[in-house]
Amino acid sequence: MQYNDTHLSFLRERIMDTKVALFKSEINSELSLPTNVIQTISVDEEGNIYFFTSCNGNFAKNIDHPFYAYLDYHKKGYGERLCISGKATIVRDENEEIEPEKNIYGISQKSIVLIKMKMMQAEFFGHTVQPQLSLPQKIKNSISHLFFPSSTEHHYKFG
Repeated sequence: MQYNDTHLSFLRERIMDTKVALFKSEINSELSLPTNVIQTISVDEEGNIYFFTSCNGNFAKNIDHPFYAYLDYHKKGYGERLCISGKATIVRDENEEIEPEKNIYGISQKSIVLIKMKMMQAEFFGHTVQPQLSLPQKIKNSISHLFFPSSTEHHYKFG
């Protein structure tokens, strides 16, 4: 499926600029992945976001179907927020048997999983920084803001 390259490139730029997001999964099971902070590894041309998340115990092998998930990107001090939702799957390498004691970068392979999340919907909230204005101009802008909000809010739907 072909996406609007302009919107996808905008989202990819924002994601890779921020990199850190809050991850939340919706799995109807007691084996759900915990809500936690993740760091984005990459975003491909098809709108897939790759990242690692933690998994308590060895439950990830029991999650064999796609699930709905959310990523909430917010860069402190910029006043921008990017909320992404979509279908996520656990990426498995069927050819490689993970040894129970195998550690990569000091992290046990049993405690993390690689997630591939397909962007289905994205919402970007931001505002532009106003230049220094005179008091009458600030009052005029405040009143007009009540009737015509000036925040830049964009909604993107994929698929």
